[in-house]
Amino acid sequence: MRDKTWLDALTDGQVLRDWFSLIVSFALGITYLAFFAAGYAVSLGLSFVLIGIPLLLFMLASTRAAAAMDHRLMAAVLNADAPTMDEDPTLQGMNLGERLGHYLGSALTWRSLVYLALKFPIGIFSLMFAICILPLLAIEVLILGPLTIDMHLISVRLLHGVTMGLHRAEGLLLPSRKPKRAGRSRLELVEEEPTYYLDDDGEIIKYKHSG
Repeated sequence: MRDKTWLDALTDGQVLRDWFSLIVSFALGITYLAFFAAGYAVSLGLSFVLIGIPLLLFMLASTRAAAAMDHRLMAAVLNADAPTMDEDPTLQGMNLGERLGHYLGSALTWRSLVYLALKFPIGIFSLMFAICILPLLAIEVLILGPLTIDMHLISVRLLHGVTMGLHRAEGLLLPSRKPKRAGRSRLELVEEEPTYYLDDDGEIIKYKHSG
């Protein structure tokens, strides 16, 4: 963004993505709060009967799935990279009690829950910032830019810095792994030179390396 002009800011779509991500963050924060607060309240309230345990298991699994989906969604909106989340071993073959114990004992479950719980206060801040930055963006890009008054796109840089900062800070709550680069041994990186030999008939034959 160092050499970005006001025309770039109007046409590359990054400003719209950054500003839209703040509104989406607020909307999702309210949605998560309402859904998971109600879901956990009902499942814990019914935990003394049979139906409460499967419902609690569903809420725990939904918490992990929603956190992973949210982080990938925000990365897509911001056109940013989203590291792959670490996943627990497969639960195939486990019974109800084993799965419930696995979810309750997994750090991924609790970190996902904290991630979703923080979406609401972060969403409130995001909405306030989106409202406050909008007049500054309009003045700088739509008025000062065409008048060739160079403000170095302070509002655009500030908007992008805040949105990316929030996205990365939220991502720290989720255990993730970066995709491994396909490593090659040193011998594989060095292309072997072809070897030739002279056979009994005087013809030059290419030597075939074994293995």
